[in-house]
Amino acid sequence: MKKILFIASLVATIAAQAQPYIVQSCDDMTDKCIYYPSEKIIIANEAKTKGFTISLHLTQKPSQIGVSGIMCKVVNIGGCDENDKLILMLSDSTKISLVSWNDFNCEGNAWFNVKESEVERLATHKVIKAYIQNGRTYDSLSGEIPVEEQEYFIKLIADCRQNKFTKEK
Repeated sequence: MKKILFIASLVATIAAQAQPYIVQSCDDMTDKCIYYPSEKIIIANEAKTKGFTISLHLTQKPSQIGVSGIMCKVVNIGGCDENDKLILMLSDSTKISLVSWNDFNCEGNAWFNVKESEVERLATHKVIKAYIQNGRTYDSLSGEIPVEEQEYFIKLIADCRQNKFTKEK
């Protein structure tokens, strides 16, 4: 009985790890598809009164899914957003510093371009800590990435390179 439970839990673990982190959503009228991560990283203060999410923005390239940037949704860190700063600390203690490019907005949207060299670093190093600073008020929040989410970028970028995705239901 113990062997059966062990094998069942092993199969469930392997199946969960094999699940792609990318979702494909297609419009049957236009025949266009978009790709998006199935999960986001969430950083919040202890009281859960302010925080931000981090996710990759994906695009379809001719031969594979590509990374076109990083999106953050910012909640109660300053007021409106413009020229926000995002710093990601990697497992080798190096940092990737980005400044948002999108227009002034009060919806909490911050979009960041990433260079190919930065995508490569994200593909090979865990992200252990994140910091965001509002470009207008300079309010900020920093937080450690939970251990189970530190390979978020590694897994997503690997799925992009292998064109691994699940179809939206």
